[in-house]
Amino acid sequence: MDIGLAMTARVLPGDERPLTDVYRQLLDEAVLGEELGFSSWLLAEHHFAEDRHNPSQFPLLAAAAVRTERIRLGTYVLLLALHNPIRVAEDAATVDILSDGRLILAIGAGPMEGECAVFGIPPKERFGRTYEALEIIETCFSGERFTHEGRYYTIRDAQMTTTPVQAGGPPIYMAAMGPQSLAKAGERGYNLASVLHTPLVHVYAGAQADAGRTRDDYRLMSGPVTVHIAPTGDQAWDEAERALHWWVTFYRRRGFDMPLPAVEEMRHTPGVGIFGQPFAVGTPENVLAVLERHKDVDLDEMVIQFNHPGMGAEAVARSMRMFADELMPEVKRWGRAGNEAAATVS
Repeated sequence: MDIGLAMTARVLPGDERPLTDVYRQLLDEAVLGEELGFSSWLLAEHHFAEDRHNPSQFPLLAAAAVRTERIRLGTYVLLLALHNPIRVAEDAATVDILSDGRLILAIGAGPMEGECAVFGIPPKERFGRTYEALEIIETCFSGERFTHEGRYYTIRDAQMTTTPVQAGGPPIYMAAMGPQSLAKAGERGYNLASVLHTPLVHVYAGAQADAGRTRDDYRLMSGPVTVHIAPTGDQAWDEAERALHWWVTFYRRRGFDMPLPAVEEMRHTPGVGIFGQPFAVGTPENVLAVLERHKDVDLDEMVIQFNHPGMGAEAVARSMRMFADELMPEVKRWGRAGNEAAATVS
């Protein structure tokens, strides 16, 4: 199984650092991730957030492209309904060129309602806009001249001349969780980027099979898994608890029902986390014990979030290095690779 990095550029409300420092640290972590053998560096998107969450992915991906050589770069997730699909196709092609064909596009069909309101997008249109925009983007990547007249977009006599390095364009992943989006993603042949965040993966797999595809035709990614490692459990929680408390607060303020203990009780609350996924915090042994719940899940890639709001570069880099040195060899044996190896032995 590949091990990737899920990234954000954010400050901790009440303890802000200059964004110049935050962005510089983020890009340094792309370089470190490549050095340590992580497979991908995937960047999130949100708008108008109290923590100054990075709203613009492609400039940061372009900056990472020129500082790295091998690690795959991508969105996780791009809130496509908020964007013009031709502009996205052009930006994506440009990053794919700068990175010599290393771009991944992981798409989310559910921008938050507050974001939709500012962009003038009715929330009920999020799903339809996303999948229609993807159709346009794929046509743009082909380099063919086209006209599109759809429900949300009308494009006449267009031809994108700046096309990606990757034939057919960068791989598209959907962070689908509900049955409608899972079915549509499988029907279209997109990869899935939200395996650990939905109990309905069978809907997606069934749609792939109905379209005549086999398991070798698509990739399954976990969705972000939150990790922080230190030499002792108390040190790990001392460094991470305020950041992780803010993570839960961020989603609760936006209508998601998640338990939120007091900051000092985070370490004593079993299962505390986001979207049903507990935070993995502590020594390498502590973290491995939490991650082992995913050991037998059918996955091609697990993406791990190490950089938490307000956390300094030294603590993040140490956590990444400890994971790479002490846990990565074991975790790489899990998922689809481990299941196939076990089947071969048996």
